[in-house]
Amino acid sequence: MTQDTTVTAADDAESGGGPDRTLPGAGDRPPVGRGWTARYTIASTGMWLGVLTPMGVQLARQAEKFAPESKTELLGLATGVGALVTMLAVPLLGAASDRTRSRFGRRRPWIAGGAAVGALGLALLSMAPGPGWMLAGWVVAQLGLSSVQAGLVATVPDRVPREQLGSVAGWAGLSQMLGALLGTVVVNQLVKGLSAGYLACAALVLVAVVPFLIGHAERDARAGAGSHAGDDARAGQGLRAVAVEPKAPRPVVVTAGGARRGLREPDVLWTWVSKFLVVLGFALITQYLLYYLTDELRVPDPQRATMMITAVTVLSAMASALGAGRWSDRVGRRKVFVAGGGLLMAVGGTLMAVAPAWPVALCAGLLVGAGFGTFLAVDLAVVASVLPSARDTGRDLGLFAVAVAAPQVLAPVLAVPVLAVAGYGGLYLLVALVTALGGVLVLRVRSVA
Repeated sequence: MTQDTTVTAADDAESGGGPDRTLPGAGDRPPVGRGWTARYTIASTGMWLGVLTPMGVQLARQAEKFAPESKTELLGLATGVGALVTMLAVPLLGAASDRTRSRFGRRRPWIAGGAAVGALGLALLSMAPGPGWMLAGWVVAQLGLSSVQAGLVATVPDRVPREQLGSVAGWAGLSQMLGALLGTVVVNQLVKGLSAGYLACAALVLVAVVPFLIGHAERDARAGAGSHAGDDARAGQGLRAVAVEPKAPRPVVVTAGGARRGLREPDVLWTWVSKFLVVLGFALITQYLLYYLTDELRVPDPQRATMMITAVTVLSAMASALGAGRWSDRVGRRKVFVAGGGLLMAVGGTLMAVAPAWPVALCAGLLVGAGFGTFLAVDLAVVASVLPSARDTGRDLGLFAVAVAAPQVLAPVLAVPVLAVAGYGGLYLLVALVTALGGVLVLRVRSVA
């Protein structure tokens, strides 16, 4: 891998140097401890619980309650509108956090405020009298939870050194699966009733972020406070280094050989497309799992069956995420894990398509979970390695969040006509195609091993 140099416009102006000056202190990020990782995982789990429990369970029930004859269309509209909000909000809120100057730092105000707004949206969903209020509540919830996501994801490159990226990314991936599992258990077993389930999710979102907000110390980010300008320049430890040429309107990466890299650099694009396709496949599975079990497999208790498959998928994902993240740190390789994760998901999708039976669905859930957990564990490390800007991590990681949100918009657009023409067999063959392609495309990234 070529050696990069890091310079910012502010540093260059202060020193009078040119774009070849190496940023001092770029490697001084201390390792994160278990306490920091645990607090991050809890906060991320709460955020994902607030996002995935409505998408996987509650919205489907609410759509069936309000529009039993057109439940798939209403569910698709709700998830699509919510994902569109996320697509727009995460990059914008991430960019806003990059430029936030407060006594509490750059990220914590957006995490705290987002959790409050997200909880409010979930409370509105609990009181929704019809489809219109259901859509409005979900938009508010997604807006708030997008702020939490933007703040949390930016803290990884802000705080985590390169040699720990895989391990921390593994816990981040685990939190997504754990949030889905806990949310499913809460609304199916612990809290009965649609409204009570939404309120429980709102409370858990708020409680989960508190330890991180207290324990994650950020330097006073107000103008002139401490040496925050230096922190900004070093905020991307673990990312590719950044350079800004004189008069250049946006950051670019300058390698030792002189090649310049920006957000349109091929490695960034291939990483984005890979993430988009794998998440699209997972969205196609999860959004229609309840209806697959109800209408295709005709299981006696679809809600219980959904919880069982979700549990199998999540437990498999948790085990694979932790193992893959640590293993990738140990061997210093990332792409093979991402590709393997996509291919495992493709096998699971193929099984659901060609053998629609309850035991096969359980086995498919195991494979999909193992594949998605492996992908999640290492994908964040790949993303962090190809981003061009250390000063704009919130903005740039927000653009990758679009690769997570956009599939939620596209999934129902693809699923409705595919289901009409080819049924669930055709839908899950599509899952196999997009996840396999997404996994393989990461191999085109040249700057990551």
